[in-house]
Amino acid sequence: MGRIFMNQVGFTPDSSKKAVLDFGGSEFNIKDLNDKTVYEGKLSHFGTDEISGEDVSVADFSDFKEKGKYYVTSGDVRSTSFEIGEDVYDGLMKDICKCFYFLRCGDALSKEYAGQYYHEPCHMSKATVYGEDTEPVDVTGGWHDAGDYGRYSTAGAVAVAHILYGVRFFEDILKVEFNIPKVKCDKGNLPDILAEVKVELDFLKKMQRENGSVWHKVTTFCHAPFVMPEEDKEELFLFPVSSLATADIAAVFALAYSIYKDYDAAYAKSLLEASKKAYKWLKENPDELLFFNAEGSNTGQYDEAEDISNRFWAAASLYEVTKDKSYYEDTLAQKERLVAFDLQAKKKGYQGDVFTCLGWAEVAGLGSLSILLKDADDELTRDIKKRFEGEADRLVSNAGKNGFGLCMEAKDFIWGSNMELLKYLMILTVTDKKISHKKEYKDAITSGLDYLLGCNSMDVSYVTGNGEKAFKNPHLRPTAVDDIEEPWPGLVSGGPNVGLQDERAKEVPAGSAPMKCYLDHIDCYSLNEITIYWNSPLVFVMAGMMSYR
Repeated sequence: MGRIFMNQVGFTPDSSKKAVLDFGGSEFNIKDLNDKTVYEGKLSHFGTDEISGEDVSVADFSDFKEKGKYYVTSGDVRSTSFEIGEDVYDGLMKDICKCFYFLRCGDALSKEYAGQYYHEPCHMSKATVYGEDTEPVDVTGGWHDAGDYGRYSTAGAVAVAHILYGVRFFEDILKVEFNIPKVKCDKGNLPDILAEVKVELDFLKKMQRENGSVWHKVTTFCHAPFVMPEEDKEELFLFPVSSLATADIAAVFALAYSIYKDYDAAYAKSLLEASKKAYKWLKENPDELLFFNAEGSNTGQYDEAEDISNRFWAAASLYEVTKDKSYYEDTLAQKERLVAFDLQAKKKGYQGDVFTCLGWAEVAGLGSLSILLKDADDELTRDIKKRFEGEADRLVSNAGKNGFGLCMEAKDFIWGSNMELLKYLMILTVTDKKISHKKEYKDAITSGLDYLLGCNSMDVSYVTGNGEKAFKNPHLRPTAVDDIEEPWPGLVSGGPNVGLQDERAKEVPAGSAPMKCYLDHIDCYSLNEITIYWNSPLVFVMAGMMSYR
């Protein structure tokens, strides 16, 4: 029996629409939920591709625009149901935004808003500054980072950045309401997305020392066992300052200032002051100060090979919001350093354009977003636009090499492959919306979203609660032990990973195609963990999708 893979949530009327079949045939039908045929079409045979290992055919029904709920059939095989409608992604958008609320640390959850997913206040004790004989520090609040209960400055800054750049590029996200406590501001209440991001910003402010530098992370010495957050009672440690964290906080606080100044002038001013304070420390400490775990500690390390991209982002962000030419000169200087570093990295096999990188380890692409927002008529801006367009064209070329229209290559199926995809979709979105509009860009974005929501050879939606076959067993402590069958909605799985770095993952059959290197199992931290910076790029991409309406 064959299978029909497709986006299990649905499509907007004017978008490209397709299903992918792993069996032969010549025709397909679309039927409504009363089993009435509403569309007939011809299949297109693609063949076998490297990333799925499937001999696939494609059912393209982009010209079918009738709103409603349907399924696809070919022969005796039927797909999951899907919907066509202008608001088809509204529920998904609310879920992926509210997901951050459920990840709140401290005493910020309320039964009124968290419902059955409520838990008692957690990690409320002060943290010991590791290696120093100083008073413990209050660093309560923020978001749990991932499947564990750690909180990390660089990871948190990048997750916030994805969301806030989404606000800067696509203001409609400010209209999304997802049932969280209201936060007062000068204009009444903050929009929900800004109220939620403020939770993490307030935590990150606590991570800054008096001299402007920023502690890299606050965690227990080792990962907690699988217990509820409030049952994790081990001592909290603030681990040493890094130039990585300090630069990322300088960058994201400046970005946040550019938005919050329109809602809460005093709060925004405090963010900009903290940003400049962090940047001053960076200028006074030009040598990189990287981070590695203390001996015996196993919580997230978030190590990076250099801090050049971080400093580039910080300078670019501050330049964009302050217009201070000194930050522009620093941006150019860090760009030249990064070009030299990147050339050396490419000699060792590194691929991709570093100035379009939007992850937690390489953040130069975030600096590029600030340059694009500035949109000056200068060589730097023209260069950044050229780089984004070049990368977008490369991604479109990749999408033509497989039957799923997916802009990924086999080498992209690493730990957190869904974030790799979402970073690519961010690049395509920015390029299409702000640099050079092409139909191929939007089609590649749509195909990437289709993949995430079920059009993949695992036949699974990688977002909990969204799709008939959405994954249900994330590597996430609270959902594993809370005695609730379903995890909360809106969690993005890490996705297929050819590395198979945990014991349970080794159950994946040897030689499986990259797209099939996945198990929906709680034990699979290398395949099925969640994290804030896997959700945040999807928020950006969906904000872009909203703007197409």
